[in-house]
Amino acid sequence: MKKVFALGVALVLGVFVLAASAAEKPKVPADGLKMDRVKKVVVFNHSTHEKGMTCVDCHHLVDGVEDYRSCATAGCHDKLDQKDKSINSYYQAFHKAKGAKFQTCVSCHTKEAGADKERKRELAGCAKSKCHPA
Repeated sequence: MKKVFALGVALVLGVFVLAASAAEKPKVPADGLKMDRVKKVVVFNHSTHEKGMTCVDCHHLVDGVEDYRSCATAGCHDKLDQKDKSINSYYQAFHKAKGAKFQTCVSCHTKEAGADKERKRELAGCAKSKCHPA
């Protein structure tokens, strides 16, 4: 009886291990991803951001679980009005510099630039920056 129980436990654990490995990170999208739900389109390159970062730095945990869906997925940051200040604001998910629950593009780029004003303008500026070159 103990052997049957041990075999059953091993089988259940094996199923969980297989399920966990099947739920691994999705394939990283190719560079040139257009984020066009804002007035000034941003061309995002994952390869630039992979160095020294993990996926969860941007694709934050949702209910304690890694979530790699698009930011604008229904129920996430799907409010496209730039004036919307809610947690569901697409604009705020990228631009909120202070007080955000999770890191945003602007908060990370500002931190990366440090006290260097020219670097801050290059990384976090509204125009003629890495994000908004035009």
